[in-house]
Amino acid sequence: MPEFKLEQPRLSQHLEEILPEYLEDELMIQQNLIREVTLSHSSHASLVFEKSHFYKVDFSNSFFERFESVDCVFESCDFSNIEWIGASFHRCIFKNCKLTGANFAESLLQNCQFLDCNIPYASFNFTQLKRVYFSECQLDYSEFNDVKWQHLEMSQCHLNKSTWINTILNKLNLSSCLFETITLSPDLIRGFIVNYEQAITVGLTLGLVLDEPR
Repeated sequence: MPEFKLEQPRLSQHLEEILPEYLEDELMIQQNLIREVTLSHSSHASLVFEKSHFYKVDFSNSFFERFESVDCVFESCDFSNIEWIGASFHRCIFKNCKLTGANFAESLLQNCQFLDCNIPYASFNFTQLKRVYFSECQLDYSEFNDVKWQHLEMSQCHLNKSTWINTILNKLNLSSCLFETITLSPDLIRGFIVNYEQAITVGLTLGLVLDEPR
């Protein structure tokens, strides 16, 4: 668990199970259990998911405009190549989900958790991350450019070739994560917390030259 306090989704113990064949614009899914359905390759506006549990739902290759999710759990779902630009997520958990190429650009994520998720090539550019926790996630080639964050923690994640341009890294701790190459803004790394090997990697990224003793 993260070092900061993280609010959990407020789910009812009794959820009504529904099996929607498709989604409609301005639809609200509230206090429902949805599992093992395919809702991929679709485009929708003004969807609201609230106090619901999604299990093995395929949302891949979809476009959601003005999307909002509050108090939801997404478990073993497929969000590959989904477009969530400008979305809002509050008290949500993504557990064992596939999010390859997911686009969260310009979204707000608050009290959200990503647990054991596959998230390579995802974009979090221009997002606001407030109390967000990534644990054991695959985030290679992900983008965190121009991010504003408060209480962001990453534990044992893969971050190789991730980019952090124009993002302040003060007090961000990536010491338990793995990366061989990372891109960041040199003027914004003050207070960045890494381990010894990562410090060498960051130094080489910034153009330092190592002179090994003879």
